[in-house]
Amino acid sequence: MKAKVISFINMKGGVGKTTLTINIGKKLSDLGHKVLIVDMDPQFNTTQSLLLYKTQFSSENLGNNDEDCIYEQEMKSSEYYKSLSDNKETVLQMFESSSIVKEPKSIVKSIVGGLYLIPGDLRLLREVSGDNVNKGSAVSQYFEEHNILDEFEYIFIDCSPTWSILTHSSLVASDYYVIPSKIDLYSSIGISLLEDQINERIMKDFMYKKSSLKKIERLGIIFTLANRNIKNEERIRTDLKEKFQNFKFFENDFPYIPSASTRFRMIDEVKNNAKYSELVNSIEKITRELEETLKIMEEKCNA
Repeated sequence: MKAKVISFINMKGGVGKTTLTINIGKKLSDLGHKVLIVDMDPQFNTTQSLLLYKTQFSSENLGNNDEDCIYEQEMKSSEYYKSLSDNKETVLQMFESSSIVKEPKSIVKSIVGGLYLIPGDLRLLREVSGDNVNKGSAVSQYFEEHNILDEFEYIFIDCSPTWSILTHSSLVASDYYVIPSKIDLYSSIGISLLEDQINERIMKDFMYKKSSLKKIERLGIIFTLANRNIKNEERIRTDLKEKFQNFKFFENDFPYIPSASTRFRMIDEVKNNAKYSELVNSIEKITRELEETLKIMEEKCNA
């Protein structure tokens, strides 16, 4: 079977999208699946997080909070990234001539175990403002030309929170998409905008309708940075579910822990710390629910 390609996307930034994406990917790899994460956000936070994790894991310093140690690991990971960038081994190559990439799949980098990464690139910003002709299918073409879909069971694409050719091409290549969303009064705007863009720019795109045998489907909304102790948050949660009655809302949330964002990037860094047990458990539950949701949707499709 070919990989399930899932875009993680929201038109609103700051929703914990990257943290959710990389940790679900890591959990699936822990369960024995081969997972590729594609960093399509020009800010490349996914790349920074996973390359640092790779460096810490290989040096057995995962979870070490010593400032000197952290600085040294960040230096090593940044130097590694610079070498990848200089050697044209980033996601940018998907949007450039295939002749530039001399070795097939050279941009796919091993992180640890069954987890892999196609590194992001700040230079993607020039793709947004440059000539976008014939780039709408750049990601899907790269996957096909380099047999990426046959190599992995899951491919997660961490999308930019703004609509561009990068977003368009990511969704064209995807079977599904997930919407990570904070529980606030502006969430409905971001969700509605995303749905409008997908319906107008993807579903009605002539080449997409002509070439795609399977249309992209929404897996659902995952509430992130959630705090069930806040009364207003529960009211907003209820309002959102009423407004988007046809949407699936995941039963499991990704919780907000005040000190978490500054303490770690990967759940593995704190999995032995009881203080963060809620975060660890939430990733396990969300991952399980994601797998179950995919199974149900594919059974309906094959029925």
